[in-house]
Order: sequence, then C-alpha cells, then structure tokens
Amino acid sequence: MNSLPEKSVRRLSKVFVRSIHLVGIAGAFGNAMMGSSESAYITLALLSGVALTLMEAYGGWIWFVQIRGVAVYIKLLLLLFMHRHPEASIPVLIAVIVLSGFVSHAPRWIRYFSLQHGKVVHSNDELLG
Repeated sequence: MNSLPEKSVRRLSKVFVRSIHLVGIAGAFGNAMMGSSESAYITLALLSGVALTLMEAYGGWIWFVQIRGVAVYIKLLLLLFMHRHPEASIPVLIAVIVLSGFVSHAPRWIRYFSLQHGKVVHSNDELLG
C-alpha cells in the first residue's frame, strides 16, 4: 500500500485548516453584514488562524520575519480587535480580506521580503547574515 509523502500530508493539512479558516471569515463577515453579534465564526477564524500560524512556524524561523508572516500577525490582531469591538466588524473584515488577497497573490519578492533584514530571504541560513 502506497502512503502519501510527508510533505503531501502537511500540505493537505494546511489546505484543510485554511478551508476551515475561510468558513470562519465568511461566517464572521455574514454575521457582520446581518448585524449579528454571534462570535462562533470569529472564534473559528481566530483559532484556525492561530493553527495556520503554528503550521507555518513549524517550517522554521524564517517565516516570522517575512512579509507573509508579518501580515498574519496583523490579521490576527485585527481579528482580536474585532472580537472585542464587534461594531468595527465590517471594516476590519474588509481589511483582513484585502490584506490576505494581496499577500497571497503578491510576487515572491514581496512575500519573502524580511523587514528585519531589508531584503528577500529564502532560507534560515540567510537569517544569520
């Protein structure tokens, strides 16, 4: 019996958690549009966002200093702000969605840019230099 390579399992796990995360964001946005203060979806978005952050961090420290990691910190802070201030839900969720779309589809030289190093970094070895 053939088993999936480890990278495939990790990738599929990320896709699954990211899909749950999208359900949380979509539900939170729907609730915000309807004026509902139900927090189940925003809680789902926060928890799955933390899970995605941990999954990315498992790959190494490099992710923490790249724009793609910094964007996640910003999104998690925005979602936490929204959780505490539901009246700001619609603009906060729009900002989260726009930031997500931009960083996800930005060129590599933006996603892998390190604010700390002032350059694109692709490996953990480059963090030391």
